[in-house]
Amino acid sequence: MSLFRRKPKSQGERLGAWRIDAIPSRDFDAEIGALLSELEVPAERQRRGWVATLGDAPLLLHWLDEDRVLTGLAFLDDTHDPGELTELLRRNLDPWVLWYALEDPDGDALAARFMLPFDTFDRAAALLAVETAAGLMADDAVAARARELRVPERGEMTEQAADARTRAALATGLEAAGLASSERDGVWEIEVERGVVQAIPRDTGESVLFMHELDYGDGTDHVPMLRWMLAASDWCGARLGLAPLPGEEGAFAACTVSAAGLQPQAVAWGVEQIVRLADVYDEKTGRT
Repeated sequence: MSLFRRKPKSQGERLGAWRIDAIPSRDFDAEIGALLSELEVPAERQRRGWVATLGDAPLLLHWLDEDRVLTGLAFLDDTHDPGELTELLRRNLDPWVLWYALEDPDGDALAARFMLPFDTFDRAAALLAVETAAGLMADDAVAARARELRVPERGEMTEQAADARTRAALATGLEAAGLASSERDGVWEIEVERGVVQAIPRDTGESVLFMHELDYGDGTDHVPMLRWMLAASDWCGARLGLAPLPGEEGAFAACTVSAAGLQPQAVAWGVEQIVRLADVYDEKTGRT
């Protein structure tokens, strides 16, 4: 018998292993370049990936094969103002695929990021990410082109059909990943080892927001904690965010996946990223 016992894998690690095992290794470099060309976005292939220009600023896109995700990064003006930091953390709970993060809480590298799990190249998801980034970076022309390619037909009936597909795919994905859940009033409550993760499909059928509440007591004036939360949002595909709750400020781990062509592995990825970040949050803040 071994004198050393291997530490059991966490639920996040198990979900990640299940997902990666189901998706073959790929290279989507050509597909990324073709999409940028179709959008008429100036872009150059560099060592770390594609560098596209939106407005007057660069957006880095890179396929990270070891995690089977398409990543995006655009640097923004940093801030140490508690009100502005709180607003960034509030916006991290919006149901869009971009979020705000810091590479280092003591540095000045604030960025908007996205991370999209792919089984195969998900054109609609990539278009949604570029559209959202272009809107944030004031490149309205590219945002409009991306939306036109992504949703050529619009209207209430189109959104209702997309919403129905998303809800069916979410239920199928949770079952395939072995995640018990219940649905009430359009919100799924997913049972995980650390509690409950909520899954909230956007009524347009564009995305699904996963959320998990965390213990928090630092309010909105403690700048080092606010910046640490943004730095923690740089670790994986989930991010930390704040929301006003009755009598207090609430902290959440959140993750958004594109709902276009939603696959079980993407559903598992959303829950996996939430659990991984929440576990790190508890460890780093002494709540384990």
